[in-house]
Amino acid sequence: MNDIVLKNVSKSFGENEVLKDLSLTFPAGKVTALMGASGTGKTTTLSLLLKLIAPDAGTVTGLPEKEAAVFQEDRLFEDFSVLSNLTAVTGQTEDVIREGLESLGLSDAANEKAKVLSGGMKRRVAILRALLSDYELLVLDEPFKGLDEELRKTTAEYLLQKNAGRTVVMVTHDPAEAELLGAEIIRLS
Repeated sequence: MNDIVLKNVSKSFGENEVLKDLSLTFPAGKVTALMGASGTGKTTTLSLLLKLIAPDAGTVTGLPEKEAAVFQEDRLFEDFSVLSNLTAVTGQTEDVIREGLESLGLSDAANEKAKVLSGGMKRRVAILRALLSDYELLVLDEPFKGLDEELRKTTAEYLLQKNAGRTVVMVTHDPAEAELLGAEIIRLS
């Protein structure tokens, strides 16, 4: 596992220059939180790490082959059950999935369709889907959005347990969320 290094990275969308000459290092096996005002390039940086976009200039090195992500939107299959959503993406056995659901307080929702879940339940399913995937880099874009304080704590504890020393890069506006994951904070401006 290598550090992920952005060196002199720039990225524009039309006339809008989002990143200019950005250099950052995300240490391997650690949790890093990107913070900053809206429009400072946090989500763009995550998109670069996921190889969804390429930089206009500069380099991104150290990216692993396998990534998992929790986006700002939950991106669940709304007409699928929770179990089906998790099986389709993770390839895990039903026993492993049910264990994860129990850990996140979702045991009773296993056979429910995603479209009938509350926002907080959908969020936890999206997080579990990422955590049960095969990955070396976990990218989280405002992962605890919609979760109350107790659920944030429980979910963060489970995330740290399942992550087992893999690299995590998260975006949050809340320093307390970064603290829950023991993240080093990088502020973009």
